[in-house]
Amino acid sequence: MNKQREATPAYIIMTSIIFGLFVIIQSIQVIYTPHTFVRVVNLITIIFLSSAIGAFIRELFILKKKK
Repeated sequence: MNKQREATPAYIIMTSIIFGLFVIIQSIQVIYTPHTFVRVVNLITIIFLSSAIGAFIRELFILKKKK
C-alpha cells in the first residue's frame, strides 16, 4: 500500500523557516568571504533556496484555498 500523505500547513511553514535560515546564513557568507568561487557557489545556492521557499509559500496558499 503506497499511501501518499498531504503536506500540512505546519510542515510547510517549518520548512520555509528552515530554508529561510539557510538563505540568511548563505547571504552572510557571501558578504564576508574573500573568495570569488565561494561567492558564486553560495549565490547559486541562495537562488535555488529562494525558489524553494517561494514554492512552499505558494503551496501554503493553495492548501489554504482548498479549506
